[in-house]
Amino acid sequence: MDRTGPLTSSSNMDRTGPLTSSSNMERTGPLTSSPTSSSSSTNSTIPTNCTTSSAASNPSLLLPNVIRHSSPAAGGKTSTDNSTKRGNVETGDDNFLVKFGKRKRFRRPKGVPTVTFHAHLKTMLEWYEEFDDSQKNDMLKQLLSVSNSPQMHLLSSLMAPILHASCPHNCTDILYWLPPSISLEILGYLDVNSLVECQRVNKYWYRLSSDAKLWRTMCNKPFYRLSAKVATKQVDIFNSTLGYTPWKQVFVERYKLQQNWLHGTCYVRTFEGHTQGITCVQFDDYRIVSGSSDKTIKVWSTRSNSPWAGLTLRGHSGTVRCLHLDNNQLVSGSSDCTIKVWDLAEGVGWSRSRCTVTMVGHSHTVRCLQVGLGVVVSGSYDHTLKKWKLSTGECLGTLRGHLAAVLSVQFDSERIVSGSCDNTIKVWSFGTGDCLSTLAGHNNAVTCIHFDHSRIVSGSLDTQIRLWDIKSGRCIQTLDWANAEGHTGVVRCLQADTWRIVSAADDKTLKVWSLESGKRLVTLREHTDGVTCLQFNDLKIVSGSYDKTVKLWDFSKS
Repeated sequence: MDRTGPLTSSSNMDRTGPLTSSSNMERTGPLTSSPTSSSSSTNSTIPTNCTTSSAASNPSLLLPNVIRHSSPAAGGKTSTDNSTKRGNVETGDDNFLVKFGKRKRFRRPKGVPTVTFHAHLKTMLEWYEEFDDSQKNDMLKQLLSVSNSPQMHLLSSLMAPILHASCPHNCTDILYWLPPSISLEILGYLDVNSLVECQRVNKYWYRLSSDAKLWRTMCNKPFYRLSAKVATKQVDIFNSTLGYTPWKQVFVERYKLQQNWLHGTCYVRTFEGHTQGITCVQFDDYRIVSGSSDKTIKVWSTRSNSPWAGLTLRGHSGTVRCLHLDNNQLVSGSSDCTIKVWDLAEGVGWSRSRCTVTMVGHSHTVRCLQVGLGVVVSGSYDHTLKKWKLSTGECLGTLRGHLAAVLSVQFDSERIVSGSCDNTIKVWSFGTGDCLSTLAGHNNAVTCIHFDHSRIVSGSLDTQIRLWDIKSGRCIQTLDWANAEGHTGVVRCLQADTWRIVSAADDKTLKVWSLESGKRLVTLREHTDGVTCLQFNDLKIVSGSYDKTVKLWDFSKS
């Protein structure tokens, strides 16, 4: 079997996927302290664990900007006090000073005898009862103006339970008083951990944070979004069982699945049967298809517990280098320079499986191919790419421009992207076949590529993974051993989706990366030789290796 790069030993790298922890969301309602005994008024300092509000500890917040007072002699008419302005707060004479939240220190009086105190207090209370509301307010303002911290602390402690005595239930709960639609809009901005914490506040918050719309929105966030096929299947299972879609339970399943990916928690099955190394793999809901240097294609059932192939396809006279599985149609490329189309429609023991079309045109090994839109696009060691009509095998055109073997290809309805042994990536027009741009940056052959509408991800014999801006052609990030604990061997294969990259290399490992940050999330080790190929979906990875085995990594089971 022809290896296109050196085989290096794997490094002992521990599995270090990030652990996510719940964030404890604080309750937004104010905490009220229990009343303290009147003896606290004699203390000169406030206890360090006091939970009173800022208004109690800062008297300036309880006072108006201009202090007014009235006297009975004036007939209750208020008059402006002869006050002085210091800073941003006006104060009365020299009895009270508030500046930047700090009080002036007063010489503490020694007090009066107890008998005298009670007599004076009785007189003051009698006067107070004679005052009208305005006069009582003025008197209280004056008392506050000559009070110090111990009195303010006592006042706040006594007032706390009284202030909300006549309020309706949950008067300080902002979500309780907002319309439910607005409350749900606010909760929609929370992450999943904060939303779970909201359910622990009270029954009303639990009811709000359990709303199906919130959890459906959470399911559609990029990190938890599944492919349309897998998502539909998941929802259908709930609908058939319960008769409706419990979006919170749907999200719980997706959350557990993502945690398994982040921590590398999976069930691994091994399939054996090839006599030489595996070169390519494809899979669907119930089967795995693998190609090998032993010139055969094997079909394995994932519905049974058998590790042996259920079907072996023979027809190529050389190494099977690439595969594409689409429903019951399988397309293969080989070192015998041909492309074959196989019908995998199930019969008794797959007896109906047969080769329906053979495409001949390349002059060297067919190294890569992809099927879509009724065509096949292939890349070859003869330095060219070709477009073929899938149904008839007719060659629709040849793309020339690479200076060495073409090792990887992918296309959509607008463009074709290819990687080559000339160390470059080329972007072609799907319609016209014109070369639109050439991306240079790798130090060796580009072995694998994957692209979407905004970026290209590539792997190379130089052991690096690079991310490129598809419009400008600029390399925006490099994932290697030095910068991101990357691969130490040739990167043979990779694939990406909306939030992750999965790569395989000659260092015997598979690695899962964050597409957004480039951070390595987890390293998977089970193969005993270099990993040559992989494919993954939301639930599982299938990989093949020089060790002659195919492995299924199932993250939906833990």
